[in-house]
Amino acid sequence: MKGKKTLTFKQERFCNCYVDLEGNASEAYRMSYNCSGMKPSSIWTNSCKLASDAKVAQRIQEIREQRAKESIVKREIVEKVLMDIVTADPDDLYIVDEKTGKIKIKSPSQLPKRVRNALKKIQNKRGEVTYEFNGKTEAARLLGAWNGWNAPQQVDMTSCGKKIGELRIGYDDDEE
Repeated sequence: MKGKKTLTFKQERFCNCYVDLEGNASEAYRMSYNCSGMKPSSIWTNSCKLASDAKVAQRIQEIREQRAKESIVKREIVEKVLMDIVTADPDDLYIVDEKTGKIKIKSPSQLPKRVRNALKKIQNKRGEVTYEFNGKTEAARLLGAWNGWNAPQQVDMTSCGKKIGELRIGYDDDEE
């Protein structure tokens, strides 16, 4: 890209700090430049000028877009793990010996990845392996909240601007 001037190291650092600090330009400036002896008003002025520079503003936008894409991938991974927790089946933890008919607990390496994702704790006490699953209810709540499944707890019912009643979901009669 001939003729396109790249950012300096300090400008690039400012952009990353600016995004990390959710738009706090003054603090990003302090983290990127030597501000010893500068007044807070000077830091603020310089940081505002730097943040509004066209190349810097474009780079900040690029960083935000890149992180947004990365967070979508991470969210998909987290949602998959939450689904593994919700759908975990204790039957996957053991096998039945065909010869003896006895139940044997699988070792962690024998467990499918989706089951390992759902585990909170694995304990081995003198050769006796025990497993503990993460909470299915909490995982389901998180999935619901992330995907907008949560219904409002209270819905006002109006007709022509007049309140005609109230629908309350998940409340007992004596609760306020």
